[in-house]
Amino acid sequence: MKGGYILYNGKFYRESETLFTGADLYRLNTGIRESFRTENNLVIFAEDNFNYLINSLLSIGLPIPKDWELPRFVRDVSRLLNKNHFYLAAKVVIHLIPGTSGTDYLLTAEEVPVGFYPISEGGLLIDFFDEGAKAPSIYHAYEPSSRFVWIAATRAALSKSKDNLILSNNEGFACESIGGTFGYLIDGTAVFPAPEAQGYCPPILGVVMECAEQFGFEVTEKKEISHEDLLLADEMFLIDNCLGIQLVLGLDSRRYYTTGTTNIAVRLSEMAREEHLRLGI
Repeated sequence: MKGGYILYNGKFYRESETLFTGADLYRLNTGIRESFRTENNLVIFAEDNFNYLINSLLSIGLPIPKDWELPRFVRDVSRLLNKNHFYLAAKVVIHLIPGTSGTDYLLTAEEVPVGFYPISEGGLLIDFFDEGAKAPSIYHAYEPSSRFVWIAATRAALSKSKDNLILSNNEGFACESIGGTFGYLIDGTAVFPAPEAQGYCPPILGVVMECAEQFGFEVTEKKEISHEDLLLADEMFLIDNCLGIQLVLGLDSRRYYTTGTTNIAVRLSEMAREEHLRLGI
């Protein structure tokens, strides 16, 4: 039987067991929640994901869990996947939350289609979210009020029958998508939101930038990306830490090409496979 187990501070529990009640439930919203992809029982771009988690802990003042290093992180993920019999591809979610004596961590997993960031045949139709903005906070995606914007935007996307929405920061500039970020191509340049835009930057963002560079695009990060900038772009794409690069066919009434985006997405998939070969998989 597949599934049914989670890993909390290195110990297995059944998904049906109650671990958090009352005030403990609040802890799940005060720390860090991140997801990442695994293939063949290994975390894709494990070092990028682990370093991202460490930097995230430091940015909000949470201590690093005791004895928590890259080998332990990779081993715990592998244990969870084996326990659930998820041997091919999976989405793993990690919660790093304040504990009674340090930082606790919770791992959950679910199966996803195999393929090292497989490229979807169809593209996405998206729009702008105009019912709210990210909070002006240094905590970015870790702040509860910013997470609330994702929830509200998800509801708006469903009501509009859109695949995703572009969110804005408190200054009105585009800064992220629901659960991810974006990039766009214009005149041979690949543009991404800068960290100063206070949007969510997935752990694989640096890898995606490298892929764009390898295909000859000049890569730049921009703090102030207007809605008009996106509507004037030649191509646009979303970046998800578990799904990789998602092609965007249209934003509002604008329709895009996807040739350059597809090349970048193919290179990302190749780099994921190359890392597994390097690790002997």
